[in-house]
Amino acid sequence: MSKSSKKNGKPDKEKTKESGGRMIALEGTRGKDLYEAAQRLERLGGDGDDAAGFSRWDASNTFYELSMGKARKLMATPRTLVLLYVSDLLFRLRWEIKPALAEGRTVIVAPYVETAIGFGLAAGLPKDWLRELFSFVPKPAAVYRLKEKAKSGNKREKAADGFIEFCADSLAATSPDWSPAALRADILEYFDELEEKDEIRRLGKKSPKGLGKGKGT
Repeated sequence: MSKSSKKNGKPDKEKTKESGGRMIALEGTRGKDLYEAAQRLERLGGDGDDAAGFSRWDASNTFYELSMGKARKLMATPRTLVLLYVSDLLFRLRWEIKPALAEGRTVIVAPYVETAIGFGLAAGLPKDWLRELFSFVPKPAAVYRLKEKAKSGNKREKAADGFIEFCADSLAATSPDWSPAALRADILEYFDELEEKDEIRRLGKKSPKGLGKGKGT
């Protein structure tokens, strides 16, 4: 994690709460945009021991290793891809997110849970199963989505850019019936549903409350 902690302890919920640490989830379908947005929010978090940091997808290098050598021929199913995401998220929680929260820092997690759930739903996985699978994660203080629009066409993007790109590339390799554009459109529709229920907000130009000097979006 950027500006990461050197402590590897596993804080309990009370310790995290008392320390004043704050988690901000940043969801989206394009890894490069998520990375740039997380960097921007991190800079707004200032400097010093309690400066903001961010936890990025594939901190464990799980997906990177899968993209190398013979692993590139892996015929992964949607369920397998979501389980791999959970494995990577567990790594991020243990070694990046929880230690930083225990120090009282703000952590931007890009992406967190809703992006993976949105992918699972778009790929046909049961919603109840997905919710139960991610029931172990700490609840963020706020959840934001990037401003983005679905694009037409089935152009395969770089799998290394982000989780959705990796999934779209992996599924497209197994069958021409998988459309990256349709997959992304369904995920964005899921974000729209969350926004209608006020469970997610669009990230604007101003920083979220409690981050830097900016006011909430």
